[in-house]
Amino acid sequence: MLGIVAQKRSPKRMPSFLKAKLHSENLTQSVCVRDVSVNGALLDVTKPLKVFEIVTLMCGDTKVNGIVAWSDEGRLGIEFSELLTCEILVDSLKSQIKVSAPKSYQPEI
Repeated sequence: MLGIVAQKRSPKRMPSFLKAKLHSENLTQSVCVRDVSVNGALLDVTKPLKVFEIVTLMCGDTKVNGIVAWSDEGRLGIEFSELLTCEILVDSLKSQIKVSAPKSYQPEI
């Protein structure tokens, strides 16, 4: 018996859970970037957008242009107009991730 094997998506997606802003022609909304790859991202949104709508995703000081690839209730996928580089992702993470420890924390030396 021959089985059907689904191929994994390429390129690899990385979970992120970053807060960002999504700009479209008529709307700016706060979103959560659930996962990201070099060519797109999965977002939690409050307002749905139309497929093929042009958008700009802003995370920290980073702006990435793209289009809506698919949209469903509360989520949508965007395809970036250019591949996301490591430098762009690191720049956006720098301003979004804050690491803190309790004042009583003493690292082991």
